[in-house]
Amino acid sequence: MSLTPVLLALVPVAVLIFFGAVLKRLPGFTNPEFWSGAEKLAYYCVLPVLLFTSVADVNVAHVPLGRLTIGLIAPTLLVSILIIVLRRFVARDLPSFTSVLQGGIRFNTYIGLSISASMFGPEGSALAAIVAAVLVPTVNIVSSLGFEFLRTGPSSVLGILRVIVTNPLVIGCAAGGAFNLTGARVPDVLDSVLSPLAAAALPIGLLCVGAGLRRFPLRAQVAGLVNSTVAKLIVLPAVTLLALVLLDVPTTPALVAMIFQSIATASSGYVMARQLGGNSELMAALIAAQTVLMLITLPIVLLVSQAVLGS
Repeated sequence: MSLTPVLLALVPVAVLIFFGAVLKRLPGFTNPEFWSGAEKLAYYCVLPVLLFTSVADVNVAHVPLGRLTIGLIAPTLLVSILIIVLRRFVARDLPSFTSVLQGGIRFNTYIGLSISASMFGPEGSALAAIVAAVLVPTVNIVSSLGFEFLRTGPSSVLGILRVIVTNPLVIGCAAGGAFNLTGARVPDVLDSVLSPLAAAALPIGLLCVGAGLRRFPLRAQVAGLVNSTVAKLIVLPAVTLLALVLLDVPTTPALVAMIFQSIATASSGYVMARQLGGNSELMAALIAAQTVLMLITLPIVLLVSQAVLGS
């Protein structure tokens, strides 16, 4: 793999994020309610539709689901445990710890899907939906457990399960998987409705990512910012690559997995931090910093991954 396809995949992502940040500051687009509505539309409607259509039509016969799942979950849990064990060193207090944990394992689904589709076409979209179906429940469970340290999150197994099963991304993936198991094709009439909705998911989502970027006081957040960013953009990709190599996951599924494990954390982490008493200021800083730094680190990670996986 040369650097060119990676950069070409990143260009539309970066441009749409930048455009969203600019648009947020233009007259007529500064109303927070407008962007809140756009985020809800993306998160609760068009992105679940995209995940449904991708999973419903994917041929999983050639995808080693078991090995791929282990190669995604095991590194995520390992990095989470490392952050938890070192929590007194990686964060100044418990609210900051929850943001460091979220920032170290969460991923922006819009960015992952967009880059995967740009690099690998329809196969990339389908594989990205599978990877998201594995990781979305995993990171939400771990993040919810992290808030148990604050005694403000879900206080029981049923509470955590409720967070997972009501997640619209999980619902979209699960519905697509159930439909896939039937062996049927999405009817043309239904597809003519779902396809334009699915096509709207990534541009709307990336514009919202840009609009959601916030300024942050670097000095006050530097420790948590550095520790969480190193965990997300360096440590997690390294551990994931090792796991995928040891599990002998084929190159294309492995690279899609690496994309998701190497991209910036998700804006949903900011919402969770605000609702459950975490350090939302640090979470906003992590989203902004990782989104920018990812444009530098991701090409390097993918080039190294291709060299290792292809050897």
